[in-house]
Amino acid sequence: MQNISLEPLDLYVIAIYFLLVFIIGFYVARRTHSADDLFLAGRRLTWIPIGLSLFASNISSTTLIGLAGAAYTWGIAVANDEWMAVPILVIFAIFLVPLYLNARIGTVPEFLEYRFDRRVRLYFSRLTIFANIVVDTAGTLFAVAIVLGIFIPGLDIMTAAFLLAAVAGIYTAAGADPADRLSHRGGTRLCPA
Repeated sequence: MQNISLEPLDLYVIAIYFLLVFIIGFYVARRTHSADDLFLAGRRLTWIPIGLSLFASNISSTTLIGLAGAAYTWGIAVANDEWMAVPILVIFAIFLVPLYLNARIGTVPEFLEYRFDRRVRLYFSRLTIFANIVVDTAGTLFAVAIVLGIFIPGLDIMTAAFLLAAVAGIYTAAGADPADRLSHRGGTRLCPA
């Protein structure tokens, strides 16, 4: 790996970025009291911020960097994956979003529990978590471990990846609220099982 050094200005920019993220996170955490607050902004947003949020979730930095690299390697045909998302998102917006809003649910696993039962919800949740860890998180941990190795010379990639995974796991577990269960949410059943 090439020797990359960070100038003091780089470190100041990184420190200011982390400070801003911490301040925003602290401010938002004080106003977050339920899963609806966390995942759905307390159901207070209009369609413009919701649309921008969906766009930001779909077109992230990983997508910008990953698709650009894939297009460089294999050609523009990799864009077909993104084009095929359009009809699915339109169908979702027309047919499924009204069901979600009517039942006051916010996730696909909740929908599956309403439509079928808790076992289907748990199966889908476990499958999704496993796929995210194996497919998405592994690549992200590897990329961030390389960057962390630049900040901490001598830190090997495996140690950095395990350190990052532990911090993310602790951070996620600390944010979990076991008292906020689906049964306390209210709402109507979508359709009979």
